[in-house]
Amino acid sequence: MANGIKTRKILLVSTDRTFAQDTRTAFSASEIIQLSTVEKNVTELRGEIQEADFGAIIVDMDAARLEEVESLQRIMRRLEDKVPVVVVTQEFNAAAVRILVQLKVADFLVKPITTADLVRSVVRALQGPGREDNTES
Repeated sequence: MANGIKTRKILLVSTDRTFAQDTRTAFSASEIIQLSTVEKNVTELRGEIQEADFGAIIVDMDAARLEEVESLQRIMRRLEDKVPVVVVTQEFNAAAVRILVQLKVADFLVKPITTADLVRSVVRALQGPGREDNTES
């Protein structure tokens, strides 16, 4: 624990092994963030997100296709807007972005992104409105 700040669990949902490894490496230096990884597409998720209490979720989508966005919508409904979600995707999809904005995702990033950009996005999501604990990067 750093400076009395509570450790926060972050879930990464991704089938991109390189992105997952880069993300693990980026967060490994943090004393306050514990990253868990699920190597699945968001459409394949079932109970993984309900099983533990996460401070934020990073969802890596191939192309933000409609079925991926619908799956994310169901997950976010179950989470009742209590957990911020950062979406990362391979390509920009304007229709998907409109839906994701309506879903109130914390951030939407299009690859290629730097791990520093991802870390900043997650930290901002953890510090967002209505979050109980602030987190320092």
